[in-house]
Amino acid sequence: MLHQYIERENNKVCTERFYGDRTIKLLYSNVREYAPFLFRALTSARISRLLGFVNYELFLGEKIFGHMDFLKARNINLHECVDDPDSLNTLKKIFERKIRYWECRPMPGDHDVIVSPADSRMIVGSFCEDSLLCVKGKFFDYEEMLGRDKKKWLKAFQNGDFAVFRLPPDKYHYNHTPVAGRIVDFYHMQGRYHSCNPNAVLSMATP
Repeated sequence: MLHQYIERENNKVCTERFYGDRTIKLLYSNVREYAPFLFRALTSARISRLLGFVNYELFLGEKIFGHMDFLKARNINLHECVDDPDSLNTLKKIFERKIRYWECRPMPGDHDVIVSPADSRMIVGSFCEDSLLCVKGKFFDYEEMLGRDKKKWLKAFQNGDFAVFRLPPDKYHYNHTPVAGRIVDFYHMQGRYHSCNPNAVLSMATP
């Protein structure tokens, strides 16, 4: 499946290549169809935590997955980094790297401007009654997304607009809070730990 996005700087249509795409396609096709028990296990919270630990906490993870292959595959610009690029010798350090945002991502002086919270692929939409929002492989309607019991927020955001900022692996670095404010509510949404890879999304949406 071809997945494309538009670069806003030049309106160029680009084809996105996904890291680990072959593994995702295998998991969401053959494994899901012929080994559903294994599929459910691999998309569970426990396995998600285990893979995170192996990838980012253990030296073995670096030997298996290799940070240099990742850097080359994603064409990451190391010249933007605050730290010496040679110090980025693990996947964890790559994902947690700091960039010189004051030079590479300068903020506008206009306080009425909302700046993107991170380098990302962005989708904008509306919370109209007939709108659906796709998050982590599941399509939500307005009430389901905010919580049917969250009457206060359902009223506050009714017919409003939204933006989804998806961070590909190569964009995991400096981010910021785009507007001033404070957290007034948060809650957990039940579900499986699926990949946000579009192949996985379409597989789950069209069984």
